[in-house]
Amino acid sequence: MMQKWKHFYEKYGQKFIIPAILVILMVVSYVLMIQMTKPESFNAKLFSVAERTIRSPQTVIDTKKTDEEKTAAKDSVEDVYTFNRETAQNRVSLINSFFAYVSEVQGEVKEKTDKKETVSNPDKLKMLKEKLSSNVSEKVTSSLSDEVLLRFLNASPKELNTAKKTLSSEIESIMAESVRESDLNTKKVQARDDIELSSIPGSLRSAAKTLVSYAIVPNETYNKKETDIRKREAASSVIPEKILQGQVIVQEGQIIDRETYRQLGLLNLLDQKMPIKQYAGYALLILVLASILYFFTTKTKMTRKKRQQTLLIFGVAFVLTLILLFIIRLLESANLNNISFLFPAAFLPVILKILLRERYAFLGLLFISITSLFVFQSHETSVVSSLITPFILLSGFAAIISLRDYSKRIAIFRSGMIVGIFNLFCVFFLLLINNSMILSESTLESLFYAFAGGVGAFILALGLIPLFEFLFGVLTTSRLVELANPNHPLLKRILMRAPGTYHHSMMVANLAETCADKIGANGLLTRVGCFYHDIGKTLRPPYFVENQLQGINPHDRLTPKQSRDIILAHTVDGAEILRENHMPQPIIDIALEHHGTTLLKYFYLKEKEENPDTEEAEFRYAGPKPQTKEAAIINISDSVEAAVRASVDPTKEKIKQIIDGIIRDRLLDGQFSECDISLKEIEQIRETLNQTLNGIYHQRIQYPDEKKGEN
Repeated sequence: MMQKWKHFYEKYGQKFIIPAILVILMVVSYVLMIQMTKPESFNAKLFSVAERTIRSPQTVIDTKKTDEEKTAAKDSVEDVYTFNRETAQNRVSLINSFFAYVSEVQGEVKEKTDKKETVSNPDKLKMLKEKLSSNVSEKVTSSLSDEVLLRFLNASPKELNTAKKTLSSEIESIMAESVRESDLNTKKVQARDDIELSSIPGSLRSAAKTLVSYAIVPNETYNKKETDIRKREAASSVIPEKILQGQVIVQEGQIIDRETYRQLGLLNLLDQKMPIKQYAGYALLILVLASILYFFTTKTKMTRKKRQQTLLIFGVAFVLTLILLFIIRLLESANLNNISFLFPAAFLPVILKILLRERYAFLGLLFISITSLFVFQSHETSVVSSLITPFILLSGFAAIISLRDYSKRIAIFRSGMIVGIFNLFCVFFLLLINNSMILSESTLESLFYAFAGGVGAFILALGLIPLFEFLFGVLTTSRLVELANPNHPLLKRILMRAPGTYHHSMMVANLAETCADKIGANGLLTRVGCFYHDIGKTLRPPYFVENQLQGINPHDRLTPKQSRDIILAHTVDGAEILRENHMPQPIIDIALEHHGTTLLKYFYLKEKEENPDTEEAEFRYAGPKPQTKEAAIINISDSVEAAVRASVDPTKEKIKQIIDGIIRDRLLDGQFSECDISLKEIEQIRETLNQTLNGIYHQRIQYPDEKKGEN
């Protein structure tokens, strides 16, 4: 069953399984964010007594009150009227024209009278109306009665002149000021009163009053456009009515009236519904964070498998941190004051620095700080809520800086104590800055939680690192140091059963580690991989040359194929032994890959002498070819060390020839086609091996005593 699963994972893992897991991690992160930021609901009913003091979890605009204030602001704006100065002039001109035509009709009547023609009042009216209608306005004739017109027609020129001057002056006086439709009657009454007290003869006053009433009209018109603009400006100047985050909505024991109930509904505190735009916002946040993470991984040269491993480790660690944050939120909602300082802010940075790199630790710290900002600002405000994000930033930064040596667990725990003490002082200073009460039980609680959270983060990280190593096949420095301990049972097994192999492995380890450091590969992993790469030889030690006693070679009694089977099996046997002892996958991979698919040339040629039809494939290692730089380095170093050790009198020239020949054969055989090692790095490996081996096998200077002794 396990073999089938392994085959399925190797075939579809990188294409489907890992991407699916990454998507699941994003979904889980999204769900956790929603759960942590979802508004807290209260079982509040209208006109019931509040069971607890309820504060606003967020700042929102009270649209109802804001709209009411905007409406009031609009209503307070007076209507805008446009004053027309020409109106007064036009009305005075109308009066002047009226009197001019009255005088003109009087003149025509006089001419007819002088000719002994009789002109009746109806004839006079007809003549005047025709002139007024055609030259002034029909409204004049329709608005003034015949009696009024006759009064003016029958008045003397002197009386008409007095009336004209008085009326013109009155109209100019009245209409020099604003005359609106609403106060038109008042203005007309004022004008009539003024006429009553004027010098106009009594016989014309009544007619003059009627004419002046007709002449006075509104000189200001309602300006709807300007009025609307001012109303909009007044509305826009209204500062939105807000319910501020942390504002008390109702005190414990108070009656929940209609206004309070409305505010609770506005804050979504009567149910746990969240606005759609917030769902979309958090989805976008997770996508942005995931994109930043992926961009980070592309900035480092790594294989697709390594990138996916990095994404998985980061994703799982981030989700675990969100779960811890969720637990803290649950505890906080249970009225555990200041419990937020217990949040292990250093957990994510510590995990990422140990398992990945420091740059990922800083990125993780940034991510968890951003999410905490949303989480703690989405609920009731308190001293803790306002300080938790800077606390997380400072605590995480301190953890990254303090964690220098993480090859030993005691060093990691020591860093945890340092961060715990730092957290204690950090919270103390944050409370000082926030002007909080220092000498209080609440402050002591905060300090205790902060210290416990700092130490707890490291303890939690120490406990989970082995799980990460097992799940993702990642090796930490501390784990590698443990595996490099000479007292490790498997190393003792190699030493006891195959001492020659043990010595050979130590020599290869020194060579390979130097090469790895030179090209920027993982030197410690390379060294430890060398320690265990030949453990398969412990099953049949005498069949490998480094373990053979002088003059005794068991292969002399075997056929080439039998010898082939024994030698080729040591990579597979070694991997199996390592699996049985639960060794990390990278070490197992090195055991399988350190010979790649190279040809067992000696026994192949020996078999070919007897059987010319023998195929090379029958005498090649099963592989796979080296998949990493570390495996490629060990592939070269292993063969070079064995070849140089087996050579007689290894001079500089001979060492160089051996190194060049082995590297050339590996390249021509395509052994490095599946790893990301470059030709430049291979050249650096060549130079490093040459320098190191020349240092080991340099020509010794023979001193006189030695020469004498030899003689």
